[in-house]
Amino acid sequence: MLFKPSQIKNHLLALALIFMLGSVALAEMVKPRKYWADVIGEPHYSTLIPMQFGDWQAIPNGGKTMVNPVQEENLMRLYSETFARSYRNARTKRVIMLSIAYGRDQANDTQLHTPEACYPSQGFRVESRTEHTVASKFGPLESVQLMTTMGARRTEPLTFFIRVGDEVARGSRDRNLARVKMALRGYRVDGMLFRVSEVTKRDGAYELQDQFINDLLGSLSPEGRRRIIGSVGT
Repeated sequence: MLFKPSQIKNHLLALALIFMLGSVALAEMVKPRKYWADVIGEPHYSTLIPMQFGDWQAIPNGGKTMVNPVQEENLMRLYSETFARSYRNARTKRVIMLSIAYGRDQANDTQLHTPEACYPSQGFRVESRTEHTVASKFGPLESVQLMTTMGARRTEPLTFFIRVGDEVARGSRDRNLARVKMALRGYRVDGMLFRVSEVTKRDGAYELQDQFINDLLGSLSPEGRRRIIGSVGT
């Protein structure tokens, strides 16, 4: 039987519609229903992170002048918890600012915002970006180092990494891959942005930040570390 061109076009459109509806139905069927946060427990970083560890002592009200992860109006939509605290090193007297942003659901429209996006939105300029691996004794942590400035008066080098589900991720590709892996296990992933920075033009800023990260991780229980770096090192 021969079909007229108009009939062929109509058949193709019908097949395309059936395929689209089937794809939507399949996506809905395999969409994860369980939250990874319910497995490991939703963290509360204000109580998890100690006020003192190693040579580091928290500074009272030291988190009030930090750069927010995102603008204030987006905080409630994107994050379940935000945490900021500053620490002074007893030996060097240098101050490290720690900021954590946690989101229970890392869907596309509620993913964590990285400093590469939020710093420029608050008047900073990103001078350089370097992919970096923090050599922790619990395993390598894929991270990013940024050099940021605000005019001629403020220079703020920083290091950040992201936990997605049970993995540490650096960029968008790693984040999406980690999210897919957890989806195949049946979970909607949570996510945590971990950032340390220092307002300084002195040498050794990134080395000090690596030391801070290692000192902090070493002060936590295995369960506490998992809420920071996932299953790295386990």
